[in-house]
Amino acid sequence: MKLYYAKSPLISSDIYPMQYGEQQCNNGYSFGPAVRNFYLIHYIYSGQGELHINEKAYKVHAGQFFLIYPKQTAYYKADDNEPWLYRWIEFDGSFSEKIMTVTGFSHENHVINDDNGVGNALKNIIDLGWSDFETIMSHFWPFIAALTKGKLLKKDENTAETYVSYAKNYIRSNVHKRISVSEIAHFLNIDRSHLARIFKSICGISTQQFIISLKMEMASQSLKKSSMTIKEVANSVGYDNQMEFSKLFKKHFNMTPTQWREQDIFQQSINNYEPNPFLK
Repeated sequence: MKLYYAKSPLISSDIYPMQYGEQQCNNGYSFGPAVRNFYLIHYIYSGQGELHINEKAYKVHAGQFFLIYPKQTAYYKADDNEPWLYRWIEFDGSFSEKIMTVTGFSHENHVINDDNGVGNALKNIIDLGWSDFETIMSHFWPFIAALTKGKLLKKDENTAETYVSYAKNYIRSNVHKRISVSEIAHFLNIDRSHLARIFKSICGISTQQFIISLKMEMASQSLKKSSMTIKEVANSVGYDNQMEFSKLFKKHFNMTPTQWREQDIFQQSINNYEPNPFLK
């Protein structure tokens, strides 16, 4: 039996691996009943066995894989004569449930046949053994792609929520530069007015307000945690004019960057200030 853990401070909140491993089971080997805290997929490479979950029994054989959801009680057992070799991966993240739904899994359907190279993609992860998190993620995404067969993107690619999500990501990736709403709309290949309309509808603030607010939030953290000059902080969020930056900062926080940096005023401000929830 092999078991590896993925450890990193760089974990995204969307979906990320927790641990992965493989086991050639002995005849009749069983596990559980047990409750998992995270999502867990087992892929059967050889042999067969049984999965018991939600008072339902599944016969599972080579070329199939099964999912156990968080907080579900599950029991699984290798066959007495043809015990299975399986590899597994445990993962979590706010997007996990949606991704699993796209694959065909549900709380009523826990077993799927592999017809898209999921087994090979999972084996590539296991073969890494102990590895740095960046390398693990470079193999984890092909595994997710094999699971979803591209359905996740195709299903949501033209929804307002997806456009707004892409717009936010674009802004965050380019927060150090001057960003215009027209530039974002061009990147998304949609009309500027349409972007403005759906962004305001979903986020409650305009695209431009989001841009400025995000820049000011990042600037406030730089003023707090670094020794950069105000001009350098302004440049780091895309303003080459310090006066323009200071004016926007004061409008956003009701105080100048210098006042924000002063410890007593800064402490008072963070006690009373709540970041804009729409920036999340």
